[in-house]
Amino acid sequence: MIRITDRTLSSLDDMPYNVSLLARFLELLIQSEPDAIELSQKTYDLLSPLPDYPGYLLRINQIEDVAEYPGIAGFVCHGVQADSCKNIICEILLDDMRDINDLAACFKDCGKVRVQGLDDIITGDYVNAFARLRKSFSDRIEFCPTNRYNFATALAAEWLTNGGNSVATSFGGIGGFAPTEEVIMALKLAGLRKTEKNYSFFPEMANVLNKITASPVSRNKPILGRCIFHVESGIHVDGILKDPKCYEPFPPETVGLKREIVIGKHSGTASIKAKLAELGIPCADEKLPAVLEGVRARGLEKRGALNDMEFAQVVRECAA
Repeated sequence: MIRITDRTLSSLDDMPYNVSLLARFLELLIQSEPDAIELSQKTYDLLSPLPDYPGYLLRINQIEDVAEYPGIAGFVCHGVQADSCKNIICEILLDDMRDINDLAACFKDCGKVRVQGLDDIITGDYVNAFARLRKSFSDRIEFCPTNRYNFATALAAEWLTNGGNSVATSFGGIGGFAPTEEVIMALKLAGLRKTEKNYSFFPEMANVLNKITASPVSRNKPILGRCIFHVESGIHVDGILKDPKCYEPFPPETVGLKREIVIGKHSGTASIKAKLAELGIPCADEKLPAVLEGVRARGLEKRGALNDMEFAQVVRECAA
């Protein structure tokens, strides 16, 4: 069974706190159904009493802190050898596979180990490296790839499709880890996660997290970017209109977005026809070349896409 631990709420301790925003984010995070949700001691104290959820983990600074939280079933502690505490995930940093034998020997008696790091392992023989990790730590290992080189999502997905069964991620990649939403969708497309699950609440999650972190999501960010289903190129529009799977790995509505045909300098005849139909603007076929030329000229002049009013104006001028 594949297991995803989301560690967003243990990665926000340096952010200004807004309890209502944190509470709403937790509600939405529960809807996304990770197998475990990790909180820091600060976020735990702020959000208590917590909503019902069976998979809470608490990040602690030292093993002695376990006694202060009798209602929590699992804990994460960095750099400790919790040999006698099977409900503690021992987190270790591994940046060089040459250190794996020493680390495995040090943590051989721990109940579970989270290996964090290995940013650049995908540039080498990562399949063999993953096999060594599994052999060294058996089924006790949870992989938490970091994202210094923007490989974390690929590493998490490759780990889970090459025999690994547990990863730690964070929504939006907060803290420098693999983005939870990207890993979820990668597994969904691979048939390894609930295929019927709808994530139309992702935009709200992104919006709430943006308010917490004061860091807006890029418009082209995978899964969350508001423009990832905007298409302008004529050949792309033509392909999508014939079969969306030509360019879209999943329907936009799955993640709360919608497809939008953008009109500009890269548009083609298929784009013009589709936009005319969308806006209900009549235009004779023989006028389409003139409209297309006018759209491209206006897009170059504007150095950007045309809005619906500008497009309608071009049609009036060129199709008269």
